[in-house]
Amino acid sequence: GNGLGCIGSKAVRSASLSTTAANGAILAYVPDLGGREACTTFLVKACYQLMGPRGAQEHSFTFAEVRPVTGRTHQIRAHLGSLGRPLVCDAVYGSQSCVSESQWCPRLFLHCGRVALRTVDASLFRA
Repeated sequence: GNGLGCIGSKAVRSASLSTTAANGAILAYVPDLGGREACTTFLVKACYQLMGPRGAQEHSFTFAEVRPVTGRTHQIRAHLGSLGRPLVCDAVYGSQSCVSESQWCPRLFLHCGRVALRTVDASLFRA
């Protein structure tokens, strides 16, 4: 099923994140205790199902607008993985089917639609 809801659903994931170094990479995780506050909002835009060769549902996918309210390392990936809805082809944060996904999506499926930030003079910059 879809862990984020149906089209139009909005959700907020507020879960602390901690980081650790593993094999030369920094990984984020949701700890039992401690960590730094992290908040991510989700808006479900569309839901898709990938059907197997015999017509049985093989995978379900959610296309969502995601906004990190805070700016923690790997925040979007860690929060989605902790919800059981990892990004397509994200082997690090929980996609068990990354090998089969890589046949039609050979890279991590995370795209930025817009960036907005405050400059040092407090004006808003958007790109």
